[in-house]
Amino acid sequence: MAGNPRSRRAFLRTLSLSLLGMVAAWRFLTPARVPDTQRVSVRLADVPEGGALVLPEEGVAVTRLRGGTVEVLSLTCTHLGCRLVATEDGFACPCHGSAFDPRGRVVKGPARRSMLRLPYARERDVLRIRA
Repeated sequence: MAGNPRSRRAFLRTLSLSLLGMVAAWRFLTPARVPDTQRVSVRLADVPEGGALVLPEEGVAVTRLRGGTVEVLSLTCTHLGCRLVATEDGFACPCHGSAFDPRGRVVKGPARRSMLRLPYARERDVLRIRA
């Protein structure tokens, strides 16, 4: 006999660890689902001029730039779907280091696409955000 045959237990351990690794890799490499924001309403008065109102539970940031331009952005990173966080300079991805300006444009990679702009309807002083 030319070697020590592997036991069934060692084979099953190797198989289960391999499957667990593939599941973890799949979760890490697939983008997260864009949050359902159809029912989000925001008063325009709550959005600071030159700043942002970040709603992490809904995965949405509403920015009001100087001059009154309003942008509604998804907080899902366009690289691999991590949740973005607000910074003084815009938004940042804590997972892979991408950075975005207050308009959602890429400042630093690895992300290549700007943040997703979400459609909204303005009714007087209220923004109704829909995905």
